[in-house]
Amino acid sequence: MATGFMGKKVNLFLLLMIILVLVGFGGVSIYYQYTFKNLNQRFNNLSVKLGVCEHNLMSNITALKNAEKALTSTETDIRKYDLLYEQKATELENKKTELAEAQAELTMVTLQKEVYKKQIDKAYAEILSLNNTISSLNQQIRSLNNQLEDQKDTIACLMNTDDSEEFGCI
Repeated sequence: MATGFMGKKVNLFLLLMIILVLVGFGGVSIYYQYTFKNLNQRFNNLSVKLGVCEHNLMSNITALKNAEKALTSTETDIRKYDLLYEQKATELENKKTELAEAQAELTMVTLQKEVYKKQIDKAYAEILSLNNTISSLNQQIRSLNNQLEDQKDTIACLMNTDDSEEFGCI
């Protein structure tokens, strides 16, 4: 009986051990299934968050590239306007110099004009004085011509008359 008992107990013991192992495997399977489900859920959440992060990153990269292009374009425009400003500033300085020279020349011409005007006024006054002198001299010439004619008449009278009648010619 001892073999029979031991054989029954061993079978029962083995059966109990198999059941315990199966229950243990079942419990471990349920535990790992639940844990795997949680891990799978976390992985899916992380995957969604990573997808959102990747989308945001791509949007930010695109925005950054656009901003970089805009900054490059703005920098180019600023350089262009700096060059244009320098060119116009140089042109303005040249025009100021030309204007100053023209103004100096205009002042010089104005002074010369005043000098010439004074000379013209002086010459005009001299011309008027000389015209008056000419008029006076012409009048003297007429007067002297009249006297000369009178003297010629007197001489002609004296020549044509006798010495006794000469008092009538004078």
